[in-house]
Amino acid sequence: MRKSHIVGPLVTAAVAALLSLGTAVPAEAASGWNAHVQCTKMRISDNTAHGFEQGHGNAKTQPDAWKAAIKNANDKMPPGFRAKHCTKKSIKRA
Repeated sequence: MRKSHIVGPLVTAAVAALLSLGTAVPAEAASGWNAHVQCTKMRISDNTAHGFEQGHGNAKTQPDAWKAAIKNANDKMPPGFRAKHCTKKSIKRA
């Protein structure tokens, strides 16, 4: 009788371990898009260009990924500057 008390939990643990290995989802299988843009850094006061800023965005659709990347570039701007004339560099499946 004691043997069955020990074997039961061991079998349960072994089955749980095997099932957990089969249900793991790899990171590459995540859905969505990753976008990369390059925007001109424009000073608002005199509308002059002062270099570039890179932006990256993630979203479930391509248009939303582009919007997120442009917003990211604009959020990185210091006070008195804004992102303008953004160029779409790349978009990849996440």
